[in-house]
Amino acid sequence: MAMMSFAAVVSSGGFSNAAKLLGYSKAAVSRQIAKLEQNIGVRLLDRTTRSVTLTPAGREMYARCARIVDEVNEANQIITGMVSKPRGDLKVNAPVVSSLFELTAIIPGFLKAYPDVRLFLNLSDSKVDLLKGRFDVAFWMGDPFDASLESVQLRNYPMVLVAAPEYLARAGWPSTPHDLKEHTCIVETHLSKVGEWRLSDDVTVAVNRGPLTSNSVRMAREATLEGLGVSYLPRFLVEHDINAKRLEPLLEDIVNESITLHIIFPRGNFALSKVRAFVDFVRNEMQHHGGTVLDANLGLASAI
Repeated sequence: MAMMSFAAVVSSGGFSNAAKLLGYSKAAVSRQIAKLEQNIGVRLLDRTTRSVTLTPAGREMYARCARIVDEVNEANQIITGMVSKPRGDLKVNAPVVSSLFELTAIIPGFLKAYPDVRLFLNLSDSKVDLLKGRFDVAFWMGDPFDASLESVQLRNYPMVLVAAPEYLARAGWPSTPHDLKEHTCIVETHLSKVGEWRLSDDVTVAVNRGPLTSNSVRMAREATLEGLGVSYLPRFLVEHDINAKRLEPLLEDIVNESITLHIIFPRGNFALSKVRAFVDFVRNEMQHHGGTVLDANLGLASAI
């Protein structure tokens, strides 16, 4: 503030004008300049009742100080632009199976609506480190993995237990959740914990790992279709297989769990207009596409 006050006094021609320019009192500006002179040990301004002039040291200081002030003002303008209008690079992480969640259809529409935004999309099912600035926002299935991240819930996807007729003919049908302990299970690690499946609010069962453990829902589906075991997947992923009798749903009177698609981002990122525009656009598009769309996280309800 001291350098800003000094530069304002010189550029405006006096303490009163500088005070008006900065929005401070004249006394506050005077104190800042006195503090600056005290810190560097030299007088910068000669003051009279009618004028303020630069000392030789003051001229040298102002030549450098004015450049710093210009850079600060330029930075402020850039940041203001980032906050007021969506623009610049937007780094997004999404699941490898983004097409299944309609994201690959939604994102081009966002870029058409906001041509000043350049979007970098990375497809990965791993836990991305948003806190280190690698991504501005990310899509995540299941509960957000870091309490320091803000999240907006986009949609619920019902889960289903399935197995191929070939497998059921060989191993039999489970009649209770506990029967799953006796079955070969294909474990998908991105949506469920290894070794257990939560089928409903009050039913969680331990399961035996079968021949395949993967973080890919597509791989789990393919293995299930081949009759390698029972899997627990989002129903929309296997709906056509169920309708075509390639897979059979199991324990339908028990299973009522859903998995939630979130969009997550570091605290404070929502102040950036490019992030705010992207979150709002995706949420609105998912509402228009139908499905079970959830309300925003309460912490963001007033902002979104």
